[in-house]
Amino acid sequence: MATDANSGGDRPTDLSRRAFLRGTGAAVVGVAVVGFGLVETLKAVAFPSIADASGVIMPDPSLCIGCLTCEVQCSEVHHAAGLSDVPRIRIYRRESVTVDPQIVANYGERGRFFQHVCVQCPDAPCLPVCPVKALHVDAKTGARVINPDTCIACGKCAQSCIFPTPIESLAVSTQRLGQQSRITYDEKLNVFAKCDLCTFRPEGPACIERCPVNIRIKQGTIKSDVLCLDLLKPENKANFAKMREQQTVPQEATK
Repeated sequence: MATDANSGGDRPTDLSRRAFLRGTGAAVVGVAVVGFGLVETLKAVAFPSIADASGVIMPDPSLCIGCLTCEVQCSEVHHAAGLSDVPRIRIYRRESVTVDPQIVANYGERGRFFQHVCVQCPDAPCLPVCPVKALHVDAKTGARVINPDTCIACGKCAQSCIFPTPIESLAVSTQRLGQQSRITYDEKLNVFAKCDLCTFRPEGPACIERCPVNIRIKQGTIKSDVLCLDLLKPENKANFAKMREQQTVPQEATK
């Protein structure tokens, strides 16, 4: 058994079908992470018509209070739906964040935080590298979803994700998952999981709905033109560009 230094857990490294597939697909993963626009050629050949997601969760770090409500709700609603309970959104400390004065006025000095979640890439680099087609585009929301019944835990999707996460010592939660991208390994179920926009919930993403800052903004208690977490429509190119820049700026802890 080999120990993952980040997660503190053991992952099987036997010469099983999963291990074989993990080894044989390494070259494909290398191609998938070449560029930010993600190799249109690969997309055209492997997935000629990847539908855009109907939305993507847009974090506003200036409004985050680090309460972890989004992480907890994400875990709970997925667990209730019979899915992996690893949080698909995670909160990290980031000292460079400027906190909105409204947040300080309402919550005091709680620290500076940054939310990390899957950005539902239009290129979807995680799709073509999956050797068993466990990743698919949800017909209703367009979210890039991992089917746990098909997933063989080879890790290619996580390796292909071009959006890294900070080192886990900066995570607000004490839970350690060995996460290095927006796709997370669930050691208990031996599957990978990522944000699926809560496709199984008619109400949509639980993190957006249950965020206490969002609730107070909607109630008018906190004045803000935006929400702490919002579901952006892909037509909003300016915000999409802002989100991609925001989610890829160098992290203090990785310098």
